Amino acid sequence: MKIQSKKGIQLGQAFGAVLTLVIVAILVIVSIYLFTSLTTSMVVPGTTGAAVNESLARPTTAGITLATGSGLRNGACGTITAVYNTTNGGAISSGNYTQVGCLVTNKTSDALLGATWKYNYPYTYDASTSASNASDTMITQFVAYPALVGLVGTIIFLGIVIGVLVASFAFGGKKGA
Repeated sequence: MKIQSKKGIQLGQAFGAVLTLVIVAILVIVSIYLFTSLTTSMVVPGTTGAAVNESLARPTTAGITLATGSGLRNGACGTITAVYNTTNGGAISSGNYTQVGCLVTNKTSDALLGATWKYNYPYTYDASTSASNASDTMITQFVAYPALVGLVGTIIFLGIVIGVLVASFAFGGKKGA
């Protein structure tokens, strides 16, 4: 008795499944690249602003980061123009701190300078447009896809292996007469 049709996936059919998985992965990668390129091309570079009385804790010797300037897209902090003590409103001289970019470190342990300081400084950043925000949102949504592609790839691979094993054991042996 001959078996006319074998159930399961054949090794020759695996090529199509693997090719489909590879094409989907390539399309996802190309899409992420395009949206990243669009995001950077749809911003307004070099937009300026000024932080006035930004209240932060007195910097430690490890430093603190100026929040407004560093929190924006490609934000860069300019030189601090004034620092005030929030306890008594007195000005804090530049000899009491150092600034490198948006990082401010304390050079004194004088408790009279208060626990919180107010900073005034200019900053530049790349202003987002609605189109760049939409691209950013799309990129965020793509984050889940690589895990999904990996899961689908694993399922296809296991299906091929199981199909080949079942086909070889179930239909491969000769039956005795």
